[in-house]
Amino acid sequence: MRTKTYEIDKHEKRRIPSPGACIYCGGAFSQNDLTDEHIIPYALGHNTLIFEKASCKSCAAIIQPYEQEVLKKQLGNFRLQIDAPSRTKKKDRPKHVDIPFVAVDGSGKITRDLGSRPFPLEEAPLALNLWQFPEARITLDGARPDSGRGRPWSYFEPRVYEISRKIAKETGEANVAMKLGDVNRSHFLRFLAKTAHAFAVAELGMDGFDPFLNDIILNKSDDLSMYVGGTFPHEDREVDPAETLLIFIGGTEQFVAVYIQFYPLLDSPAYGVVVGERNGKTEERINAMKALYM
Repeated sequence: MRTKTYEIDKHEKRRIPSPGACIYCGGAFSQNDLTDEHIIPYALGHNTLIFEKASCKSCAAIIQPYEQEVLKKQLGNFRLQIDAPSRTKKKDRPKHVDIPFVAVDGSGKITRDLGSRPFPLEEAPLALNLWQFPEARITLDGARPDSGRGRPWSYFEPRVYEISRKIAKETGEANVAMKLGDVNRSHFLRFLAKTAHAFAVAELGMDGFDPFLNDIILNKSDDLSMYVGGTFPHEDREVDPAETLLIFIGGTEQFVAVYIQFYPLLDSPAYGVVVGERNGKTEERINAMKALYM
């Protein structure tokens, strides 16, 4: 299936008509009680992909805290440095970022907090903090519940080493490292689940597959790694430096999956989110989507 890419700088826009119900809880509401849903959050993709009147206010109130945790705490500095979309007026945005440093021993264990140093945006080393996972457990026969935990993943510019050596000299420490931002694993997995589910419903319809993720999205289940994992179907393609997000639908003969990768040029982890099981309408909807993109 053709990969769909979204480029923030081009401000692509697509609006999908309301399904007439909340895509998360399935409840039927009047149009006044439903809100527009940014499938790709505004903070990453501006108004790229909007599902009109697709979320009830109760579900939005559940989703917003963990989505904002990811966008502000986990990705905040990175978004600021690359001038990602923001509802804050440009003149009011921070001009500096504070980057924390720590002393570490030979094994990398933190021995002392060295505080934060302010850097002008244009001089701050770029760093991106994500999480790397094995495949979703539902695709692996006999996988244990603890087998899908994964580990943090980070990208940072090589000049971090030069800055760290300078701070080591100033502080008298033998080894200094930039302290990477915290990644709340649960919030990040729910964020991926929410994005994947919304994208799948937008492309295939609410009845185009039998969904798995509603309870995870609405904080009713903590079995996150059952459906959210890593891996990416191999595709021979050259990565465009302007690409900020890859997102497309695939899966197996049994399952529907959404594949997501943020900022592919950084060789970041790719995610495979199993959004649901195929039903009698899935194949027809997928063929219609192929025709739209080809």
